Amino acid sequence: MGECIYSVEQFLALAKFCYFTYGTKDVLERECKDLHKKIQVELDGKPIDLPEIEGLVILNISSWGGGVRPWQLSPDEEGFKPVRYDDKVLEVMALYSSFHIAQLQVGLASPIKLGQASEVKIRLSGGNAPMQVDGEPWIQHPAEIIISHHGQASMLAKME
Repeated sequence: MGECIYSVEQFLALAKFCYFTYGTKDVLERECKDLHKKIQVELDGKPIDLPEIEGLVILNISSWGGGVRPWQLSPDEEGFKPVRYDDKVLEVMALYSSFHIAQLQVGLASPIKLGQASEVKIRLSGGNAPMQVDGEPWIQHPAEIIISHHGQASMLAKME
């Protein structure tokens, strides 16, 4: 049985290539155009005015999309706490387009920071929309989705 050994750099390069491939396809098709008209978002019960977007990202860790650290790409803004994986706070950002994702990948753009919250409520009412959680995609039918902290697992870490 053969053994495959990949470096982190090779894995990240492959991930970025995949994002580029699918992103290029979406730039042409624009399946998520006018997403802001299909969804309503609340952060800790407060409605958020959405700009014209094609994507919504909710994070509980600092990296996303092949190693991008979107929350750190823009200057610190007043009112936002530093990103922590153990604070039970979710970071919520929006994306203008697949091209915006590509710009984030190479550090040429900043995310649209919508806020931080312990509970995020999304109401999808304007038809179906593609969704993804931890890399698993599906087509979501109209629904109300509530995202919040639910338990916490202990993690092992190498001590230096």
